[in-house]
Amino acid sequence: MVNGNERVRGGLSALARAIVDAAGSAWSAAISIGLAAMWLIVGFASGFTEHWTQILVAVTSVFTFIMVFLIQHTTGRESRALMLKLDELIRATHGARDELIAAEAQPLEEQERLESQLQDQASR
Repeated sequence: MVNGNERVRGGLSALARAIVDAAGSAWSAAISIGLAAMWLIVGFASGFTEHWTQILVAVTSVFTFIMVFLIQHTTGRESRALMLKLDELIRATHGARDELIAAEAQPLEEQERLESQLQDQASR
C-alpha cells in the first residue's frame, strides 16, 4: 500500500517529468521565440529602461533556477532506471561479471580498475 508521502513524491516526480517534457517540445521552443520577440519589441518601445531590464533578469533567473532542478531530477530518475536495467542484464547474462552490477556506486578507484580491466580485455 502506498502511503501519503510516497503518493506526493510520485505526483511531484510525474509533474517534474511532464514540465521537462513540455519544455523540450517544439511548441515550447516556438512559444519561447515568440515571447523573446515580444520582449524585445517592448524593450525597444520603452527604450530598454532599468525597470524593464530588472524584470527581464528576474524572470529569466527564476525560470532558469527552476528548470535546472526539474531537469536534474528527471535526468537522475532516467539514469537510475537505465542503471537498474543494465544491472538486470548483467545479472541475467551467463558469463557476465556480477562485480559490474552497480559499478556507478563504487569508489572512483574501483571504477577505474574495472574500466582498465575491460579495456585490456577488449584490446585482446
